Amino acid sequence: MSAVVQPGGARGVPVAVTTYVGRDREVAELRALSKAKRLVNVVGPPGVGKTRLAARVATELAGELADGVVFVELAELRDAALLANTITVALGPAGQARSEEQVLINYLRDRQVMLVLDNCEHLIDACADLAAAMVRDCPRVIVLATSRQSLGVVGEHLYPLPPLAVPEPDSLRSPAELRGFDAVALFVDRATSVVPSFEITEDNYHDVARVIRRLDGIPLAIELAAVRLRSLSVRQLAERLTRRLPLLTGAPRTASSRHRSLHGTLDWSFALCTPDEQLVWARAWVFSGSFDLTAAEQVCGGDGLAPDALLDAIIGLVDKSVLIPRQHAGDIRYRMLGVLREYGREQLSAGEVLRLGRRHRDCYATRSARLREARGTTDAVPSCHRMRPDHPNLRVALEYCLTTPGEADAGLAIVNDLNLYWQLWRLRAEARTWLDRLLRKASPDTPLSGLALIHDANYSLFEGDLARCTELLAEADGVVTRTNEGSLLSRAKVSAGLLAEYQGEPDRAAGIFAELVTEFRATGDRPRELVSYYHHGWCTGFSGDPNGARVILRDGLALSREYGDLNARRFLLEALTMIEAEYGDAATAVHCLRDMLTAAGDAGIELLDGEALATVGWVADSQGHHARAATLYGITEAANRKAGYALHTSAMIEERHVRHIQRTREALGDDKFEACFTAGAAMSEADSIRYVFGTPQALRPPPGADRLTSREWEITGLIRQGMTNREIAEHLVISTRTAEAHVAHILAKLGLSRRSQVAVWAVRQDTTDPA
Repeated sequence: MSAVVQPGGARGVPVAVTTYVGRDREVAELRALSKAKRLVNVVGPPGVGKTRLAARVATELAGELADGVVFVELAELRDAALLANTITVALGPAGQARSEEQVLINYLRDRQVMLVLDNCEHLIDACADLAAAMVRDCPRVIVLATSRQSLGVVGEHLYPLPPLAVPEPDSLRSPAELRGFDAVALFVDRATSVVPSFEITEDNYHDVARVIRRLDGIPLAIELAAVRLRSLSVRQLAERLTRRLPLLTGAPRTASSRHRSLHGTLDWSFALCTPDEQLVWARAWVFSGSFDLTAAEQVCGGDGLAPDALLDAIIGLVDKSVLIPRQHAGDIRYRMLGVLREYGREQLSAGEVLRLGRRHRDCYATRSARLREARGTTDAVPSCHRMRPDHPNLRVALEYCLTTPGEADAGLAIVNDLNLYWQLWRLRAEARTWLDRLLRKASPDTPLSGLALIHDANYSLFEGDLARCTELLAEADGVVTRTNEGSLLSRAKVSAGLLAEYQGEPDRAAGIFAELVTEFRATGDRPRELVSYYHHGWCTGFSGDPNGARVILRDGLALSREYGDLNARRFLLEALTMIEAEYGDAATAVHCLRDMLTAAGDAGIELLDGEALATVGWVADSQGHHARAATLYGITEAANRKAGYALHTSAMIEERHVRHIQRTREALGDDKFEACFTAGAAMSEADSIRYVFGTPQALRPPPGADRLTSREWEITGLIRQGMTNREIAEHLVISTRTAEAHVAHILAKLGLSRRSQVAVWAVRQDTTDPA
C-alpha cells in the first residue's frame, strides 16, 4: 500500500476553529525561509503562537511539495523512544507502526515532503538526532520545528518569534492609532466572538491598549483575556489585569490541558527546566525591563548556584525562550516577559522575595554610586547613557527602599547619586517624587537628608516652583546647621545662587558664585568649580559686564579641557554663546554656537535643555534667520513642557527671551511667526534634533566611520530621516531582523550607543555614500 500522503496534500495540520489574525510579515518570512533551508526551527516563549504560525505556513506550502506536508504534534508524547514511531504513524506507510528511526529515514529518503515537528522542547535530544539524520540522508525533506529552544544541530536555522507589538497607551490620541497593531486586531477578533457587539470606541480605546500592553503581546494571553469580556467590561478587565495569572484561567474544554490556562502553559515550561534554570527563572522575577549578565550574577547567583552554573542556566533559559536576549551598545541584555516574571515569583517564599529585593537594591545602588563617582570625568555622560536601560530596575530598587521598613536612607542615597542622570534625561519631576516620598520616611538631620533636600530644592527651582524651592532650602539650611557638615554648606550656597538667578538678581548671584569658585577649588571639587564658573560668567554678563563674562567663561573653558569635563565644557560654551547673542556680533555668536553644538555631540548630549535651545534661537535671530528662530522657539517650548523645565520663571532669562521672540514676530508678521512656531512645537524629538543640529559645522567623524559599507551608509541616511527599524526594512525590502543587525553594526563601528546619536551625527555630516 502506498503512503497516505498525497501530492500537494496536508496531513495532521491542526484545523483552526478561529481566524488567523496578523503575523503577515512572519508568515511571509517563514515561508521563504522554509523553502530555502532544510531545517528551520521556530523558537519563542510560551503562548507566543509558534504552533499556529507553523500550521499556517505548512498549509500554504502543501500544494508546492510533491508529497505534501505532515504535521506531527509532540506535546502529549512523553517517551522519546517513541518519537520515530509517532512520526511514522503520522506519515501512514503500511505495516510500519513499530518502525525504528532507520525505517523512517529509508521511507523519507526519496520523498519531497515537509515534516512539521511541533513542540519539541521536552524531547529535544531525540528531535535533534532525528532532524540531523533527515538533513543528512533525506535531501528532499524539509523539517519545520517549533520549540522553546534550539535543537543545536548543524544546518539548523532559527526563526525567533517575538510577542506581538503592543501600543503605548499614554501616547495614543485616537482609536484609529490602534488599528495597525496585530495584537489589537487579535483581541478584537476574539472579543467579538464572545460579545458580537464589541468594538473599539472613543470611550474604551485607552483601556484596550492597557489590556494589550499588560499582556505583553502574547497571543495566548490575549485570547484568554478576550474571553473574559463575557462578564467584564474592558475597563474592569484592564484593572484586574494588574495580576494577570489568577484571571486567565479559562479556556475551551476542548483545548489541550497545557492550554487550558496560561498558568498551565507556564507549568509546562517550568517543568522542562533544570533545577538551576528553575532557580534563575524564579530569582530573575525581581528584575524589571531588561538586565545584564553582571546584574544576574550579583542578584541571582549564590545560595546554591555557582557562577558557572548561573551562566549555564541563563544560556539554557535563553535556549528555552524564557529569557529574550537583546544586544544593546555591544552588550547582551536579557528580558523576561511579565507573565513569566510573575510565575517565577510564585515559586519563591516570602523570605526569598525579601532577600532578592535587597540584593537587587544593592546591585543598582552600587551602579548609582559609580555614576556619582564619574561626575566631572569624560565618562560622566556615557555612564548616564549606560544607566538608561536600567531605569525600570532603578524604580524597582527605589520602591523596595520606600516600602521596606528601615530602607528609606538607602533610597535617598540612590536618588542623590543619580543627580546628573535625572537632569540629563529630563527626569527631574520623577526625582522630586522619589525624594518627597523618601524624605518622609528617612532619618532626619543627617548629611544624606540635607543633600536630598538641596537636590529637591534645585529640581523644584528648574520646574518653576520657586516657593517650594525656598521652603526646601530653608529646611536644608536647618539640617546643614545642625549637622555642621562643611561640604553641604557650599552645596546649599549653590542653590541660593540659582534661586537668585531665577529671582532676577544677577549681581547677587554673580557674587555668590565667585565665592563658590574659590571654595570648590580649595576642596578639590572640580565638577562644582566648573559649574560655579558657568554661573559666575553668565550672571556677570547679564549684570551688564559682557567683557568680564567672556574672561570668566574662557577661564572656565580652559579648566574644563584640563579636567576633561565634557559636560561642563558644553555648559560653559552655552553661556558664552548666549552672552555673544545678547551683547556681541552675529558672526561671533555663530562661531560660539558651532563650538557648543560640537561640544554637546562630544559629550553625548542629544536634545538640548531649554536654555541651550533658546540660545540656538537667539543666534538665528541675530543672523536675521527669523523663520528658523521662530521654529526653534517652538521646539524650545515643547522641549521645556516635556521636561518640566520652566524657562519662563527664570527672570534673568525670560525678559531677554521675550524680547528675542518679539523681534522675530515683528520681522515675520504674526501669521508666519505662528506657523513656524507651531511647526517647531509639533516636531518629534528626532525631527527636533535634526533641526537644531542643522547648522553647518565641521565635525570630526567618529572612529570607524570610514569602515561603513555602502548599505550601512544608506541605512544611516534612513536613520537620519527618523525611520524605525521596521520602516527601514520595508523601505529596503529586507527583514526587520536584518535591519536591526545593520543598525547594531553601525552603532558598533561609530562607537555610539543610541540611534538618535547616529541621526545627530548624520545630520551634522550631511551624510552621503562615499562610494
